[in-house]
Amino acid sequence: MANVTPRYTPGEIKEDEIIRIPGKDGTVKEMMRVEGLMIPIHMIKSGHIPDIRENVKKVRDMKCRDDDIFLCAYARSGTHWVWEITNMLTTGKPEYLKQPKEAAMLEFNYPEEFDAIPSRRTLNTHWPLRLLPTDVKAKKLKVIFIQRNPKDVIVSLYHFLKKAKDAAFKGSFDDFFMLFTTVGLMVNWFDYTLEAEKVQKDKTLDIHVVYYEELKKNPVLAIKRLSEFLGTNCDDEYITKVAEMCTFKGMKKANEDVKEMDKFMFEEDMMKGHYRKGQIGDWKNTLTVAQSEQFDKIFAERMKDSSFKFDFSE
Repeated sequence: MANVTPRYTPGEIKEDEIIRIPGKDGTVKEMMRVEGLMIPIHMIKSGHIPDIRENVKKVRDMKCRDDDIFLCAYARSGTHWVWEITNMLTTGKPEYLKQPKEAAMLEFNYPEEFDAIPSRRTLNTHWPLRLLPTDVKAKKLKVIFIQRNPKDVIVSLYHFLKKAKDAAFKGSFDDFFMLFTTVGLMVNWFDYTLEAEKVQKDKTLDIHVVYYEELKKNPVLAIKRLSEFLGTNCDDEYITKVAEMCTFKGMKKANEDVKEMDKFMFEEDMMKGHYRKGQIGDWKNTLTVAQSEQFDKIFAERMKDSSFKFDFSE
């Protein structure tokens, strides 16, 4: 792993802030609850990302530009993909940005660090929508919300975290499956998704939903709808070019050849592991029949009143 100097100085962590969770292997995971999120203590102590206790308040109060876009998604749902597409739509240039998505991510930077990003900015986050800046609602800013088949999310997130040398999870897939369907990583997927749906139904934010599977199967149509939502109104020829640029193969190559990742290589193996397969239905290669059926029962109960449509067909 690259020897990367920490970017931030974390605040003091008091004993009464620490939640210790014993693992099956005899280890004890030290966590902290911040704004309803369960955060591993090592993420704060490392100094590689801002201290969330301070940053969540700064983000809430940050001053947004009138044309800012916020891209929100649970981890491993296609954030890199849609972020790159969105930037091509707003810049009018079919080019990959040199800066990585992490340079525009709320969790990885203090708000003042976004000042250098030229308009029209597309900022992104895995935080719940309730933690977005208050300006997002006040200025009626555009919010893109990505949805992906949660069974594929489980598998993708598991493999992603296993690549990290200092990962938040080190156990088996069985253990991870149980964690995902109960507590979740930082936040439970069901809680995260249902909260976003309530915001959409209440129309408290201007939200456009992008489905990972639709974007994969019919990218031109999905990108055209996104363009219309953002008001970029790119023509079909340009949208087709964007779709061609933002294939899995193209994105993976750009991640290796174009992106300037120096500031974000604190977990080199993990950061390079953003692009594994990018397939629909890969969950069938990992989940057992029993796990799939167990998930279906949980999903049916938790999402019974949801209008989101998920594609489990492949």
